Amino acid sequence: MKIACLSNASVIHTARWSAWFRGRGHDLRVYSLERGPDAVRAVALPRLPLPGILRYPLALPALARELDHFGPDLIDAHYVPNYGLLGALSGRHPLAVTAWGSDLLRVGADPVRRWRARWVLGRADLVLADADNLARAARALGARAERVRTIPWGVDLTLWTPAPAREDGLIVSTRMHEDLYDIPTVLRAAAKVMSRHPWVHLVVAGDGAGRAALEAMAKALLPDARYRFVGRLDGGELAALLGRAHIYISAARSDSTSLSLLEAMAAGALPVVSDLEANHEWLAEGDGAWFFPAGKSDEAADALERALTDPEAAARARAANRRVVESRADRDRNMARIESEFRALVGPGR
Repeated sequence: MKIACLSNASVIHTARWSAWFRGRGHDLRVYSLERGPDAVRAVALPRLPLPGILRYPLALPALARELDHFGPDLIDAHYVPNYGLLGALSGRHPLAVTAWGSDLLRVGADPVRRWRARWVLGRADLVLADADNLARAARALGARAERVRTIPWGVDLTLWTPAPAREDGLIVSTRMHEDLYDIPTVLRAAAKVMSRHPWVHLVVAGDGAGRAALEAMAKALLPDARYRFVGRLDGGELAALLGRAHIYISAARSDSTSLSLLEAMAAGALPVVSDLEANHEWLAEGDGAWFFPAGKSDEAADALERALTDPEAAARARAANRRVVESRADRDRNMARIESEFRALVGPGR
């Protein structure tokens, strides 16, 4: 198939998605306003210094010229308000739109955002969601039920594996440094636990607009030499970190299926996560994870304490979580399901 993928080239999800389809022999081209690594091989669209609601539609003439030249069998648009909108404006079909979570879950009562989501979803021939809560949100915002598919992207089970040895007391955060992921709650909770246990330490991976402020906050709250900010890591480095970590922590305020959670589960890091509906699609309290209310650092510290100090529950959780990802989140198996949906849209012979 010839696939025109409209997506943010700077995001790791786009790199993995494009690599998988190219590895299957498809001619996939990424079109993006954002610049990404060379491996993504993105075709650059004009990025004007305007608000997103204008910036993406104004890239349409350049995209139309590129699509006329490429002649894709399928438009594959990621994230509803920007590339989903651009895909719908192109007027080309079949159009597959993939929701990433906050694009639908955090629409709220904003009439412009709701109208935009409804307009895009109503024109999609296929809507992909990676969690039940996200699929429900898509249907509530106008996606036709028969066109919605719930398929988690999954993780590479050959990469995300437990390391031979685990570091007791190593807590790892891998979420981006943006408001949605509430790293301050992670830092406050870690500070409380570190005050009780001198063997506990924290590694904060990832990057984002809030990094400088978070590093300053960590310096004020956490003991010296017991925390590190390591920035963006490649897949192998991140897999090695989670493979030896004691605990994975996420304080996200909203989420669909979190790939970083699935990676931690596959690698054997114990999930201590905010009490979100999407997390409960994969985990249960005391049976694979420890939960805390979003934004509550005291309760997050208590959850960390329980996970750190119950080795029998930890062993059960690691074994159970690996079984879950093997049965429900094998990337090759799940991406092949998405590939089949694309083939059904395109039709035989392509």
